[in-house]
Amino acid sequence: MEAHEEKRRYQRYEYSSPMHLHRMDSQDQYYYAEMKDCCQGGLSLSTNEKLVVGHLVYLEMKNYNEYASGPEKYKSYFGSVKWATPNSSSDVDAKGYYSYGIEYNEPAYYDC
Repeated sequence: MEAHEEKRRYQRYEYSSPMHLHRMDSQDQYYYAEMKDCCQGGLSLSTNEKLVVGHLVYLEMKNYNEYASGPEKYKSYFGSVKWATPNSSSDVDAKGYYSYGIEYNEPAYYDC
């Protein structure tokens, strides 16, 4: 994993992993999302699902592995949407129509 060169509270690492996304304002619906990077305080992801800044989300790792040392060591994450941006149609690396920053409700205590 590569560390981003930004001034942040926690060091952020590029990390791609598939996830299930559940909007806490909807009943029994999960959507596909792709983690793009992570840190102790949150993560960013891409998805085709439209989310609203401030809303709560529940995320499950598709590649959950309790013996892993990265984000997939934890089965799920709970947090709130902190920022949102549409991906441009020219962004060939985009895995979804939207990118979001998710802040964990509790810090994740692992090294990405």
